[in-house]
Amino acid sequence: MAVALHSLRFKNPGAPVLVVLHGLLGSSRNWSTIGRTLQDRFDVHVLDLRNHGSSPHSDAMRWSEMCEDLQAYLDLHELESIELMGHSLGGKVAMRYACERPEVVERLVIVDIAAKPYPPYHDNEFRAMKRIPVAELANRKEAEELLEPMVPDWALRQFLLTNLVRDEASGTFRWQVNLEALHSSLPHIRQNSLLETDHYEGPVLLVRGANSDFIDDDDANEMLHWFPYLREEIVLDAGHNVHVENRKGFVAVLDEWL
Repeated sequence: MAVALHSLRFKNPGAPVLVVLHGLLGSSRNWSTIGRTLQDRFDVHVLDLRNHGSSPHSDAMRWSEMCEDLQAYLDLHELESIELMGHSLGGKVAMRYACERPEVVERLVIVDIAAKPYPPYHDNEFRAMKRIPVAELANRKEAEELLEPMVPDWALRQFLLTNLVRDEASGTFRWQVNLEALHSSLPHIRQNSLLETDHYEGPVLLVRGANSDFIDDDDANEMLHWFPYLREEIVLDAGHNVHVENRKGFVAVLDEWL
C-alpha cells in the first residue's frame, strides 16, 4: 500500500517538472540547495522516501511499494510527465520506476549508483545509531560523542546526525528515520532493483563521483542492457555524495545535460 510522501517544492509553475529522490538515511533537506539552484528551469519536487524525513513509516521497503509511493505522489499533484533524478537508494527506485512507467519519465538522472547488487554496507552505522539512548540526550554534541567510537569519520557522523530531531511535544530527541525497518531491509535494498526484462529507452545520465567506490569502470557499459541511451559523466573531486562534495561540478554536469 502506498504512503503519502512528504516533499519540498521549489515552485516554477509551467516549467518542466523535476522530481528528486534522495539516498539511504538522507532526506529532501539534503537536496534543498540543488532544488533552489534548478528552480529557474524546473518546477522541482524533492521527495522524502518512506521511512525517511517527514514521510510516513512502514515495515516494508520493497521496490514495487516505493514505486507505488512515487506514483501516488504524481497522481495527487496531477503530474503526468516528469524528469526524474535519484541518488543512491533513490537512484535504484528511479531506475525501477522509469522501467515500469516509461511513458511518464521524459529523462532519467542516476546519481552514483549502478544497476547491480552491492556488498553489505551501512550495517555498522545503523548499529551505532541504535545504541544511542536518544531520549536521554541532553544535546546533539552528546550524540556525536557517542557515535564517534563506531563512526570515526566526521563527515559521515554529521550526515547521520541530520536524522536526529527534537520532539516538539516531549522535548526529547528521537531518530526521524525508521531505524528498525531500514536496518532490517538492508539485505533487500542492496540488491539490484531491476529485473532482467526491465527496459527504458529514454535519455539517461549516470553521474559518477570520481572518488566514489559505488560505481566501477565497467558498470555504465553493463547498464546499457536496461538503458540503451545511457551516458556517463564523472564529477571530479567528489565521492558518493556528489551533490554535496562538489556541488558546482555536479550542477555543471546537470546544466549541460538537462
